[in-house]
Amino acid sequence: AGVGEGAAAVSSVVNFTGYKFVGIPDKAELKKPFRETCTGLGLKGLVLLTDEGINFFLAAATREAADKFLAFLEEDERFRGIPVKWSESSGTPFKRMLVKLKKEIIALGDPSVRPAERTGLRLEPREFKRWLDEGREVVVVDTRNDYEVRLGTFRNAVDLELDNFKEFPEAVRQRVPAPAKDLPVVTFCTGGVRCEKATAIMMDQGFREVYQLEGGILRYFEDCGGDHWDGECFVFDNRVALNPQLEETETVMCYSCREPLTRQDQASPDFVLGVSCSHCKHKGKKRRHHTSAGPAPSWPDSQGPDTSPSKKGRDSADRPSCVEPTEQQTSADVAGQKRGLEHTSRGGAGGSAGSAAAAAARDERASDSRGRTPQPAQDLDDGHSSNATHTSS
Repeated sequence: AGVGEGAAAVSSVVNFTGYKFVGIPDKAELKKPFRETCTGLGLKGLVLLTDEGINFFLAAATREAADKFLAFLEEDERFRGIPVKWSESSGTPFKRMLVKLKKEIIALGDPSVRPAERTGLRLEPREFKRWLDEGREVVVVDTRNDYEVRLGTFRNAVDLELDNFKEFPEAVRQRVPAPAKDLPVVTFCTGGVRCEKATAIMMDQGFREVYQLEGGILRYFEDCGGDHWDGECFVFDNRVALNPQLEETETVMCYSCREPLTRQDQASPDFVLGVSCSHCKHKGKKRRHHTSAGPAPSWPDSQGPDTSPSKKGRDSADRPSCVEPTEQQTSADVAGQKRGLEHTSRGGAGGSAGSAAAAAARDERASDSRGRTPQPAQDLDDGHSSNATHTSS
């Protein structure tokens, strides 16, 4: 945008993310050169080096700095050809640069699941929409956690009611009926990372035709808008949720239980800013989430998904993190947060970003002027930079 009267020029930060499942047995030796390269280029964010692959979300002051990092990646043949997703933001979403070592990109705990060797077929968003437009018989499976599904999902999608992704294999056995194994199955998540393992798991369980929505929900929004979708999409940053137009919504996070709160939730008498919300009352037991996802899917026979509520408790570690109120929090801080809740939608198209963004956000623990914080992904899925404008994917 041009600089008008009384307006100040805003410099954009270049955010870029990518991942690749590939064995990295020497991850410990790579930590130092990665850290030195990123620091030398003035990058901030997170590079995650794991036994099963690499995942990164980084912010650069210039595109040139970003390109130099990618050139550094290309020096190692294992990291060549990583698809990179780009976005821009008005500010840097992270305060420092981190390089971390982990066992998995997506926490599952099953070393037999190796997306680098075997994963599902990729289905482009426009093709998926065409299937839905035609009313094709297809089983659509939401691989995300319950608090994400509560905000929005595809109509008639199977909700597995996951507390965390480690529950996915058993949830599929319990909630996706056997007749679905002979039908096309399309899995989806925020940006595609979870589905790399989800499709492999379903194939191992005997599902014959398993697809993953390429680029996830956000790519679908970008290509197809909100057709066949109800609600919002939870994202792992300080915007909390986006609508199908990739605009930030009024959803915020509860400081106590770390549940996403819609405007309706914020209007509840149980909601106390910076203290608690109506969901806090359910702490210690899992809730049956009701979404606007439409009627339950129809199955070839009478055997449908088990709709009985789970009794399993939900540990706080399974919820997205946020900054807890501190003793130093002043009444002015709270007033500023409340003004933020009363603010209308800020907009900003959302580009997809790596799960590394989520982990870095957790380490930063930094709130913005509205009292929101970058939120960490449970499965190292797709974060998004604050006020990001998508440029390419």
